[in-house]
Amino acid sequence: METGKTGKYFKYAIGEIVLVVIGILIALQINNWNEDRKLRTVEHAILQNIKSNLIDSKSKLDRVVNRDEEQIKHYKRILHYIDQDLPYNIELDSSFIYISTWASPYLTYIDYETLKTKGLDIIQNDSIKNGITYIYESAFAWLVDDFDRLEWARAENVTIPFSEKHIRYNIENNLARPNDFEALKTNDEFINILNNNMYFRKNGIEACKRINKEIEEVIQMIDKELKQHD
Repeated sequence: METGKTGKYFKYAIGEIVLVVIGILIALQINNWNEDRKLRTVEHAILQNIKSNLIDSKSKLDRVVNRDEEQIKHYKRILHYIDQDLPYNIELDSSFIYISTWASPYLTYIDYETLKTKGLDIIQNDSIKNGITYIYESAFAWLVDDFDRLEWARAENVTIPFSEKHIRYNIENNLARPNDFEALKTNDEFINILNNNMYFRKNGIEACKRINKEIEEVIQMIDKELKQHD
C-alpha cells in the first residue's frame, strides 16, 4: 500500500511539474508575442515616418530639377545672343543672375537617424531595409557629398570669382548685368562656364530623376508592407 501511495504521489508531482512548465512556456510565448507586437508597432511607425521623409525629399528633388531646367534655359538664352552676335538686351538681366548659382538638395534625414539609433534590424523586410539604406547611405550621400560638393567647389573657385569681376548684381531685384557684354562674347572662360554649367545642371537633373524613381520604388514597398499589417 505504501508503494502504491508513493507511485500516485510521484505521478501527481510529475503532473504538477508538467503543468507548471507548460504554464511557464505559455507565459513566455505570450510575453514574446507582446514584445514582438510592440516591435512591429515601432517598426510600422518608423516606416510611416521614413515614408513621409522620402516623400518630402522627393518633392525637394523635384524642385531642384525645376530650378536646373530653368537655369539651362537662361544659359541657352545667353549663348544664343553670343552665337548670333546680338546686342545686349535687358531680358538678359534675368539670365546673368544665374551664372554662379545652383540648387542644392536639402534632404530629410530625421527619421532615418532615428531608425539607426534603434537598429536597422527592426525592419523585418530585407528588401525594404536594403532599399532605405541604399537611398540614404548611397544615393543621397553621393548627391550631397560628391555632386553638390563639386558644385560648391566650382562656385568658390571659378564662377563666383569670375562673376564678381565681370558682372554687376542687383540682388534686391534678382537681376545681374555684365560690365562688358561684347567682351564676354569672345571670352573663352565665360563660354566654358556657361557650357559647364549646362553640363552640371543636366547631370543634376538626370541624377535627381533617377533617385526619385528609386525613392518611389521604396515608398511602394513600404506601402505594401504597411497594408499587410493594417
